Amino acid sequence: MQTPLTEHPDYTSQHHPLAIHIGEVLEAKVGKRLPRPILRTLERIIHQREINDVLYRYGHLEGRDFLAGLMQEFRLTTEWVHPERLPENGRCIFVCNHPLGGMDGITLCHMLGERYGAVRYMVSDLLYYLKPLQPVFLPVNNRQGAQARGAIQLMQEALEGDAPIGSFPAGSCSRIFDGQLQDRPWHKTFVSQAINYQRDVVPLHFVGRNSRHFYWVWHLKNALRMKFDPGQALLPDELFRARGSHYTVLVGEPISWQSLRDSTLTPLEEAQRIRALSYQLREEYDRTHR
Repeated sequence: MQTPLTEHPDYTSQHHPLAIHIGEVLEAKVGKRLPRPILRTLERIIHQREINDVLYRYGHLEGRDFLAGLMQEFRLTTEWVHPERLPENGRCIFVCNHPLGGMDGITLCHMLGERYGAVRYMVSDLLYYLKPLQPVFLPVNNRQGAQARGAIQLMQEALEGDAPIGSFPAGSCSRIFDGQLQDRPWHKTFVSQAINYQRDVVPLHFVGRNSRHFYWVWHLKNALRMKFDPGQALLPDELFRARGSHYTVLVGEPISWQSLRDSTLTPLEEAQRIRALSYQLREEYDRTHR
């Protein structure tokens, strides 16, 4: 039987080696020490105590087993729409919109692993600090130095291998643009990777959205012309709000790497074309589920 966090009044993040220490992560990023009151506030906002409790109870698992534990912990159910479009051979790059900023990655990673028996998913280097998921996560690091070189090597090895690779080409979760919840324009990297490593591309669309509170903060940021996006700090809260959710993933027709190689469009144009295909899947789904 799982023991909830409230029954561990003396529990602290120092009790196990897998724990997340947001202060250490942020101080390593900015290269200097931060005021303790600020760190304590950030720890509460990102649910550090709750996250470490999950790591405490499931930390003996890793990779796909840890993902299965998270699906059970958050009582999530899932379904594919048009699963017949999923290639028999999963050596593809699966690209998807990014509506949730956390739970969509966990869910898709689990679903692809269940389907193909293996999976690697591209995530921000911050998420790579979740050690039990390092066997399936691929850190995307835009910085310089040894850490970036290590991330590039991991990416190359994964692309050369046979496991399916998932990606959110927008690079950040969806926001309200032009009155609609949608991704930013997709980055072109996955198109070049598909051609270079001879992997077909499978467009997906994840049906979901965050709370109204999350988007209200986004509107406030824009109204105040803030450079920093406070919504990023709210993503862990959105993850814990997702308990008991049912998620649907729409599958598009695979796109051969040869057609991308021979296309008259630039990689950036191809990326936007495939992004549009993802959103067309949603339009078709909405028409049939009214």
